[in-house]
Order: sequence, then structure tokens, then C-alpha cells
Amino acid sequence: MQERLDKMEKMETIRRLLVLDNSRVVRATLSKHLKDDFEVIEEASGESAWQTLMLDSGISAVISGVHPLKLDAHDLLARLRASSIRRLRDIPFILVVSDLDNKVERDADRASGVAGFITKTMNKAAMLAALDGFFHPHGEREPARESKVSPPAEAAMAPLAPELLLERAAPDEAGKPQSRDRFNSVLTTLPLADPLGEPVCIVVFRIDNHAALIEQFGEEIAVMIDARFAKLLMSKIGPRDQIGHCFGDRLAIVSHDVDLKQGERFGKQVCRSLASGQITIRGQKVKLTASVGVASTSDDKASSGMELFTLADQRLNQAFVCGGNTVAIEYKADCPMHCRDKQTARLVEALVKQQEAVIRVNVGSFGLKILPVLRALNQELALGLSLSEIEQQLKQRARSEGVTV
Repeated sequence: MQERLDKMEKMETIRRLLVLDNSRVVRATLSKHLKDDFEVIEEASGESAWQTLMLDSGISAVISGVHPLKLDAHDLLARLRASSIRRLRDIPFILVVSDLDNKVERDADRASGVAGFITKTMNKAAMLAALDGFFHPHGEREPARESKVSPPAEAAMAPLAPELLLERAAPDEAGKPQSRDRFNSVLTTLPLADPLGEPVCIVVFRIDNHAALIEQFGEEIAVMIDARFAKLLMSKIGPRDQIGHCFGDRLAIVSHDVDLKQGERFGKQVCRSLASGQITIRGQKVKLTASVGVASTSDDKASSGMELFTLADQRLNQAFVCGGNTVAIEYKADCPMHCRDKQTARLVEALVKQQEAVIRVNVGSFGLKILPVLRALNQELALGLSLSEIEQQLKQRARSEGVTV
């Protein structure tokens, strides 16, 4: 677990490259040459690469084979150069070619916007020298990277940019979180009485502004962000850990030999990293935050995996209701979720879980609960609402719902 936490904390000031090729062998070879000097993101599909470039404003250059899946290099390059987003129009695009490609073809590629070329047979030194020339055409050099071996404390503790988080995941599209049904089976059969005495920890995540993302950009973009977030989490877990979908947009990780404090620390790293910056979607800068709930047999009593998960999930709800962008590991009496007024508690739960059907059938009583909010909105935004009339209609509706007002 410590290694995973250290990985989350480490912030290295190196360039990020997108390596695109339909061959896993080619991608692996390029990554092997580049990984010590660059952060490498791999994609096999041109369409996936386009989505990655749209979401991740921190990528410094694209290194592409000629014929990736779905969208070939020249079509991707044309789409980039025609983009309304300046960083995409200007991003260096480096083509991977064979040693036999002729000068006429390369001149044509340069005319279409290719910044330079590397060959598959280049050794590491030659490839790095070529890339250094692309990034520093006038001979400038970056400072030596000794700090990568033993980074200063400030760099080690600096938060990761959210663009980095969304794209720093394992590139293999076959690796996905388990489906809801399959993960439910994992929880149902999860042994909590570990023979080695190791604690079992469950960490549940959700993106706070998921509903707003759907409303603003549509379901497709929200699903894309969810998938990138899932890939990020998958890149941070160990071989014994399991990750799966829960209800709605939630993801949960089951970890072994992880106590409550370690789980909390991991969750806080994710929260800080997401909140530290922003991603760009269709030219708009968007901040992401997450709420996290943690439960572990090191501190919590649970008779089954499902009970331990329910505890972590309840704590996630608590974290979200208390403002989001935080981690909950214990009961907090002052959280609105625990209000003794059952109707208020039902309203909070319906809002957290986005239960529109529940809100509709309780719109009268719920509306009365948020009447102070409406008054504040009416005053601050000069909406001109007839609040007395609204209040009377809400009272009438609440009575029809069986609520005494």
C-alpha cells in the first residue's frame, strides 16, 4: 500500500507524451525507450487518442504510427490542425516511419503539419536525441533531471494535475472495472476473517459534479470522464485488489492489508489531485472533485463484505452531503444526513442519490424544506418570485402527501 501511496504523491516535472500505434509491441518498445525521460500515455486507436487529447491539456506531443485503429495518423493530424483549440492546433505531431520511407513522402507529411519523424529501429539514445531536437530546436536544454531520482520534498508532495490523473492509467482497453453484478458477487463472498490477520479495506468513490457534467456536456462526455477516472484508479491498485462498479456512477476498490488510515490517505490523495486543477472540455475549463467513503476491518465491525461496503458507501454519502471533495471514515453527528427530522433526512438522501422519482412524489414537503433557499435565491438574484404563493401551493401539496404542515 505504501508504494501505491508514494506513487500518488510523486509529482515529476517531466513532459507527457501520447504514443499512438495499433501494435502493442511498437507501443511497448517506444515506451521502454521513453519512460525514463517522459511520462508516456499509450493509445491504440486514433479516436481514443483524440478523446485523450481533448481531455488532457498536459500532453506535450503526439508520437504516432501511420495506421492506428479507427482513425489513421493523417486524419487525426488533420482534425488536430483544424481544431478551434489552440493547444491542439499547435501540438507537435511526430510520425513513426520505416527506414525505407522516401523524402518526397516525408516532405508531404511536413507540409501537412508533421513536426518530425522517428523510426522503429532507432535505439534509445537516438530517439531521445531526436525528441530533444523537436522540443528544443535552437539548442536549449532543460536542467539535468537528478531530481527525478531523489526529488525535493516540495515536488514529492505536490498534487497531480487532474488532466494527468485522468490519463495516467493503464492503456489496455481489456482491463476494466468489474460489472455491477460481478462486483456484487465479490462483495457477497468476500472473506473478512483473513487467515493472516490482514485487514480488508473498501474505498468507494464518486465524482461530485457528475450530474452537472451530464447536463452541461451530455452523457457521452460524462461516460468518457468516468472511464478515464476508472482507468486512473485501476493504475493505482495492487494485484490482489479488486475494483468494480456500484450503483450509479460509483466505483469501489477492495484492498487487502490496508487499514482505515491508509485507506483514508489514499482517498485524500485522489481528492487533492482532482481538485488541484482543471480539465478542458470543448474549450471550457472544468474542475473535478470527488467524495470518498472508507471502511476497514482494522477499525470497523462488519460480518460480511456487503456490510463493510454499505458502511463505506454511507460514509461516501456523508462526505458528499458535507460539501464533497473530502473523505469520510467515521460517523459525523453534525452531518445533515443524520438529521432527526425524517423528512429532511429523506430529502438529503434523495438529493445525494439523485432520486428524481422520490423528489417528485414528495415535492410539497421537500419544497417546504428548501423554502429558505428559495428566499435567499429570490433576494440575491432578484428573481421576482411570489414566495407567499409558492409556499401556499407547497403546503397544499404536502398535505396531499400526508404530511402535517
